[in-house]
Amino acid sequence: ALQKTQENRWLEATRDTSVDKSQQKTYEASMQALRTYIAAIRRASQAKDAIAALTDGAGEAADDDSDDQRQQARDLLADIDWPNDFPMPTLLEPVRRLAGKRQPAPPVSTENKEQQQVMAAQLKESLSQLEAALEAKQLKESRQFLKTAQQQLKSLDQRHGKPFQARLQLLAGQTRELSDWLGFATEPKQIALCEQMEYLAEQPMEPEAKAERIKDLQNEWRDLGGSSDRTLWSRFKAASDKAYEPCKDYFTAKSGLKQANLAKREAICRDLQAFLDQADWASIEWKAAEKIHQTARQEWKAAWPVEFRENRAVQKRFDELLKRLEAPLDQERQKNESQKQAIVERANELINHEPLQEAMNEAKRLQADWKAIGITRHREDRKLWQAFRKACDQIFARRDAQRNEQQQATQAADSAAKALLEAVQIMDSSSDATALSDALERLGSQQAPALSPAIRERIQGERQRLKKAQANQRLAASVGYWQSLVTARVNGGADASEIPQHWPELAADQSEVDHGDLVIRAEILGGIASPEADQKRRMEIQVQRLAEGMGSSEQAGDQSRELEKLVASWCLGRSGQSPDADLARRLNDALAALTAD
Repeated sequence: ALQKTQENRWLEATRDTSVDKSQQKTYEASMQALRTYIAAIRRASQAKDAIAALTDGAGEAADDDSDDQRQQARDLLADIDWPNDFPMPTLLEPVRRLAGKRQPAPPVSTENKEQQQVMAAQLKESLSQLEAALEAKQLKESRQFLKTAQQQLKSLDQRHGKPFQARLQLLAGQTRELSDWLGFATEPKQIALCEQMEYLAEQPMEPEAKAERIKDLQNEWRDLGGSSDRTLWSRFKAASDKAYEPCKDYFTAKSGLKQANLAKREAICRDLQAFLDQADWASIEWKAAEKIHQTARQEWKAAWPVEFRENRAVQKRFDELLKRLEAPLDQERQKNESQKQAIVERANELINHEPLQEAMNEAKRLQADWKAIGITRHREDRKLWQAFRKACDQIFARRDAQRNEQQQATQAADSAAKALLEAVQIMDSSSDATALSDALERLGSQQAPALSPAIRERIQGERQRLKKAQANQRLAASVGYWQSLVTARVNGGADASEIPQHWPELAADQSEVDHGDLVIRAEILGGIASPEADQKRRMEIQVQRLAEGMGSSEQAGDQSRELEKLVASWCLGRSGQSPDADLARRLNDALAALTAD
């Protein structure tokens, strides 16, 4: 109860507290002493009958006791192993006295004393190694060092061995604890290995993989150090045997497979022999021969496993047949490699050839020639191909460089053109005439081949827009002049010098038209409404125009031309028929509509 209480108290005290090694070591030493004491009490209690029998038969006088009784007393004390740090109970005192009766020991010689000191030093070193192994939780090494130390202690006399007894006793207890702890830690793993092996025994697996897995589990069991529990080991062994049972049939069948594979290899040799005996190397299809070579190697490799000894003669024959087949193949490959080497050299000559287009056409022809060449060695072909590809890349890189130059030139031209387009896009017919002319001239200078199609199209569209703006400016100026002449005709007519020189010719083409009809025609051309009173006449004139082939789809130039004819007829009409001011106003409105946006 005391031992259990102290263990629980230590666990509670250290649960959330970090304990340094010295404190932990002190606690373990104290607890080990307590456990040793309790174990000694238990062993003494179990030996009560033996103690009573021994002490009852011993005489009071030391000389009356036999050496046999003394030896029994010593053996009994060794079995009980009472710790020296605790007072010996009364029960053991008679045994101790009996065991202590011995013949006087002979004097220790100087040589023996030095030997004892050497062995004591060796024991001290063994105890240090044992402590280090225990610290590292190395059970196997700890057991070995403990056994060595115990043997060394037995070789020491009482005087030299006594200082080490307590320390060795403590380390022996720690070794037992480590063994118990590791056994406790490994037992669940060993149980898990048993379960895995039992599960494996029930699984339908490919025998090779199953046998490999069985081997892995067995290795894991050995790595855990085995098990002292014979029941657990028997369980693992029985599961292993059961799991391996179906593998036995497989490996038996595998032996038959080896014989079958050997027969396949012999057949491959016969087929190769027949092909070589019948081959006409002057007209043979080289790619087919190379395919036979590759297939023979693949099938030979696939016919495995085979029995090593039985395969040696067949392997030798196969190697000889392959050499006979490879000799002409290698000769053909070297010839083809020479042809490809010539192509590579020609391609290198084309790298700096001018004109570039001719070099590119020749490179494409060489690529077609390359494809037409027959078999080659893979490694050599790869080297030649890399050299040929490098030369071709350099040839076509020149084309790419030219394209890059063109692209850069296009980008520069487009950049300059975009800046100009942004500057002139705000201009229209209201802009200064000189500015319009200058903008058109600058846009015309941008029509370079370097421009991209999209920018070229934008420039063309902008030029058309500005030309239309110029035409609108000129038309507006003409219309304004025409309107002044129309007004002057109402007031008696303009001076003959003010009339444009070509108007008489325009007016001559016009038959005498009534001023009212003339205005209605102008309103039709200008796309403005006529008064309600003139709607009937307007309809008649429109029908007449349609009959004459003059619809409402005239272009702006045609409209201005027709209006100019009407104005010329208005201004040069018969004297004495001056139009009234209302008709003049309507005619000027029609002219103004021509220049309206």
